[in-house]
Amino acid sequence: MELKNIGYERILKARETLFREGDLDDEMYLIKSGKVRIVKEMDNGEEKTLAFLGEGSFFGEMAVLDKRPRSASAIAETDTELIIVDRDAFLSKINENPFIKYTISTLTHRIRRVNEMWIYHGIPNDIIRFIRYLKYRAKKNDTGTGVNIDTGISSDVEEISVILALEPSKVKDFLKKLKKEDIIEVDEAIIINSMEKLDEFEELVIIQEECERLKEFEDIASLSKKFEL
Repeated sequence: MELKNIGYERILKARETLFREGDLDDEMYLIKSGKVRIVKEMDNGEEKTLAFLGEGSFFGEMAVLDKRPRSASAIAETDTELIIVDRDAFLSKINENPFIKYTISTLTHRIRRVNEMWIYHGIPNDIIRFIRYLKYRAKKNDTGTGVNIDTGISSDVEEISVILALEPSKVKDFLKKLKKEDIIEVDEAIIINSMEKLDEFEELVIIQEECERLKEFEDIASLSKKFEL
């Protein structure tokens, strides 16, 4: 296809943001020259760089394929020339081959899942990882007070277990525990009854974890003293 049939050109200045995580958009991009940094917001609010893309690279294809919000932000690292690809022209080519359409759709879903897994990477405590997942999803879905089940968080145990690298049985236990504390409701979706209670529960878990560490330290110190190590 000729360039005029697939899109148009745009120039970004260095440090200019092309789109932010969570934006709704239906365009994909090819870098004609320059460099773009792809960043993702972590659960603590910090941004983590996922990739630097240079000339010839393309990005933004997932939002074009599944119409979901952007899973990361794109920021020009240097002055950058882009070719902005038209969604309809792109999809018309994919739709010509059902197998290619299915393959790309499957890969898009997997990539989105991997992107989200990055957020919880490095959180060793299982239940804190689960709580951070709920808080992140609530923030992204705008379900802080969670009244409408249609805007709740997916209660698919298998999906959650894959994203958080937890056994499904653990996910079920955590759901039961938070439900027992009246922090969440679980039906067709997970509804957070109180973000304040969820924050307090997380703080309690952290305190308990610190107490266990202190106890372990005291036990080691006691043994060292006993055996004059």
